[in-house]
Amino acid sequence: MMMKVLLSGGDFERSLKVRRTAALAMLAVGLVGYACYFLLVPGSSLSNYAQGFYLGAATGITAGSLVLLLRSHYLLTHPEARQRAKIQETDERTMHITRSAFMAAGFITFFASAAALFVVLPLSMDAFRALLSVMILYCLMFVAARAWLSKKL
Repeated sequence: MMMKVLLSGGDFERSLKVRRTAALAMLAVGLVGYACYFLLVPGSSLSNYAQGFYLGAATGITAGSLVLLLRSHYLLTHPEARQRAKIQETDERTMHITRSAFMAAGFITFFASAAALFVVLPLSMDAFRALLSVMILYCLMFVAARAWLSKKL
């Protein structure tokens, strides 16, 4: 869903080609994750959790990219299905629901992170800094996106 929002534009066929390229890039990231898991993790002193992260993240990214790649390719090669998908994705009600969901998710995530800062601070200064950095990055990206969209729209 996030790919649809980020990579949608005026020309639906071009958007599908961009999604296909993004899927290939995501597939490369997933394969790098697998390579790290099989080549670097076995001889390392990483915890079981960290080792599991490599395998889980690589699997999730690879699976997601394959689904996106197959769907994009299918829609590019089947005009009837492409037309149905275009109508569904460009429906104003669906677009409004998706944008509202992203806004709500961002709002909830930001304030949950702010609350988590109070919990994490006495436990781990590194975790506190990482969480605070993500929140600062979120704020900076919001300001940059707002400035870019105000000029674009």
